[in-house]
Amino acid sequence: MCSWLKPYSLNNRELSIISYATSSGDNEIFIHLKRSDSGYIVIFHVGDPYADLKCPLPWEPGQWHHFCATWSASMKTVHVYQNGQKCELIKTYWDFTNKEVPSGGTLVIGQDQDALDSEYDESQSWHGDIADVHIWDEELSLEQIQDAGSCEGSMIEGNVFAWMKTPMTIKDNVVLSDTNLCYH
Repeated sequence: MCSWLKPYSLNNRELSIISYATSSGDNEIFIHLKRSDSGYIVIFHVGDPYADLKCPLPWEPGQWHHFCATWSASMKTVHVYQNGQKCELIKTYWDFTNKEVPSGGTLVIGQDQDALDSEYDESQSWHGDIADVHIWDEELSLEQIQDAGSCEGSMIEGNVFAWMKTPMTIKDNVVLSDTNLCYH
């Protein structure tokens, strides 16, 4: 998954980036920022297993960051990239071995689902812009990730979810607008 993120404020303890839930699990895929003693860390869930990662740049209000998260069941790895730089793996919880993500769920951008398409907790919502979200069923290479985050590069369209092409339902105070990320 790759996208562009610009937080407006960093007041919440958690800032949800993406959540995929099914009737059998609420964190089939869940990626969020969580406040720590040294700023914010990325928490990346794939079902019960999850990992904590520290990115090289601070998350600052009003600044765009290109963000990518990859997971490989066969390689038993998770990786997160911020502006093309790999985030440091702090700790993993449980084993990512042979984990499969079931189909038939609901994808929510900018909010955590505590149950399939549930009510939402404002204290876990993303406050800011999220743009150009793409999801693939394969792991991108570092070169593809760096190219996608470069204004001279090109974003490979997601084959699972493609921004502004995959049908979406807009809820609550979400506003869709044109964003030119290369002139920020």
